[in-house]
Amino acid sequence: MQTPSVVVIVALVASASAAAQQAQTSVRPVASVRQLHDLIITPASDAVFQAGGDAPTTNSAWLDARNQALLLAESGNLLMLGSRAPDNAAWMRMSRAMVDAAAAAAAAAERNDAAALAAAGEGITTACEACHQPYRDRGRQMGTPP
Repeated sequence: MQTPSVVVIVALVASASAAAQQAQTSVRPVASVRQLHDLIITPASDAVFQAGGDAPTTNSAWLDARNQALLLAESGNLLMLGSRAPDNAAWMRMSRAMVDAAAAAAAAAERNDAAALAAAGEGITTACEACHQPYRDRGRQMGTPP
């Protein structure tokens, strides 16, 4: 069997790159940041925190903890799309920190590792607080009245 030529490989890579760029420009965020928090982020993070504080005892509960962590991780990606991002620096870094912390929680739940899940929950809290203070709370400490 003959291997494809370099020209064919370059053409395939260029085609895939063009398709990826076109897909990025066709992304149309519908939900607001607040709606994402209300619908996905808050319920998913609450579930992950609950599982981190009171470790699941069944396979089904571990699976639910993993799924909630995956929802949280993917919602961090949604925060980085289109008009949701108020800037391309701090917002992106903080959203990525949430993705990474939630992905760690998902991996911990996948392994049924209660200690790692609790630690990942702390990482999620840190990521959330870092973002809430400058963006949601306008410099106030989380939990203090406006």
